[in-house]
Amino acid sequence: MNARRQFPGTDSRLAWKLGIGSWVLILALTGCGKKGPPLAPLIRVPGVVSQITARRVGDDVVLNMTLPAQNVDQSIPVSLGRVEVFGYTGRTAPPSTRFVEVGRLIARMDALDGPLPSAVRDTLTPDELVEGPPLPRIAAPSARVAPAPPADPRAPLRRYYMAVAFSDRGRAGPPSGVVEVVLTPLPDSPDEVRVSYDADAVTVSWTPSGGLVGFLFDQAPPLPASPLDDGPAVSDAGALPAGPTRYNVYRDVETEPDAEAAGKGRAAPPPLPLNPMPLAGFSFTEPLQSDGQRHCYVVSAVRGQSQRLVEGHPSMSACVTTIDIFPPARPTGLSPIAAEGTISLVWEANADRDLQGYVVWRGEEGSETLTRITEDVVKETRYTDQGVKPGVRYVYAVTAVDNQSPRPNISAESERVEVTAR
Repeated sequence: MNARRQFPGTDSRLAWKLGIGSWVLILALTGCGKKGPPLAPLIRVPGVVSQITARRVGDDVVLNMTLPAQNVDQSIPVSLGRVEVFGYTGRTAPPSTRFVEVGRLIARMDALDGPLPSAVRDTLTPDELVEGPPLPRIAAPSARVAPAPPADPRAPLRRYYMAVAFSDRGRAGPPSGVVEVVLTPLPDSPDEVRVSYDADAVTVSWTPSGGLVGFLFDQAPPLPASPLDDGPAVSDAGALPAGPTRYNVYRDVETEPDAEAAGKGRAAPPPLPLNPMPLAGFSFTEPLQSDGQRHCYVVSAVRGQSQRLVEGHPSMSACVTTIDIFPPARPTGLSPIAAEGTISLVWEANADRDLQGYVVWRGEEGSETLTRITEDVVKETRYTDQGVKPGVRYVYAVTAVDNQSPRPNISAESERVEVTAR
């Protein structure tokens, strides 16, 4: 009792001190704008690989895609370390979320090896032309969920593709959509490919795939549907896509394969055709490249539309070495004008696209052979001859010169004109 009287209010002061301490602790914890524990460092994940397209060219499938330009949270720059592409052969497509369970990695492009390509080539091996393993079944979350119907065994096989982008820390982004090509037979390549050229263009021509019979078959109207049909028939797995047959033309460039790139899934896709759209005819023309190189051309047949489009193997090469042996056109409109101590010449301009200029020739009256009087090629369509003698009658002609190297081609002479010097 005495002890309590000696220290009155001890419990109150202790409670007050404890209260102050609690507020100090709370202020310390909530100070500097902090509202909770520190957040973990933000990890960037690349967005989805988009706009994937697939087209079959012979034994290859060419995939084009748009790589992500931002992360999943729409931040930039994108954290893109690598892209993996998977392929699967079957009659129905696996969902993109489970594609890797049955799909096979066909390409891996790593940013450490250089800029990531936006195109990949999948060369179809015999193993990829047969149906792959089925997707493992997962227990249904509810008895009300019906299992997916089995694939029709009569449907043609398809090759499916999906791509996934990974961050530079190896975290996977969302899977892309699934694209497909139908593994139907390929159209025959055209025969008798020929190539020729003139001063302006190279012309490639060929006979139809399958010869005359194939051409007539393409021109025949489709058979009418039977009134007994009870619905759309399943595609014949052994039939070509619907016609007509069209054609792509390529300029064949023989290069050594890049073994290192091929080992990393960077096999270069086939070159793009020279024609922007498949051709319905049997010839193609492109401007002449007179570079003295050997140019080889191949033609392949194309059947079908959209996802059913397939392109056959290329034809045998037809080659030509394009050397410019064609002289410019003969100049026209040459006209002389005599003045005191000079004779001026004017003529019409040539339209040749490889024109370098003109050369002026002169002789005296009665001369059959003219002498070149311009050491350099004249770039304009006029020239003044200041080396004339009064009273002498001169004969002039002009020739055009192209820019072929090392020896330019020279045109025929213009019409000769005569004039007497003053």
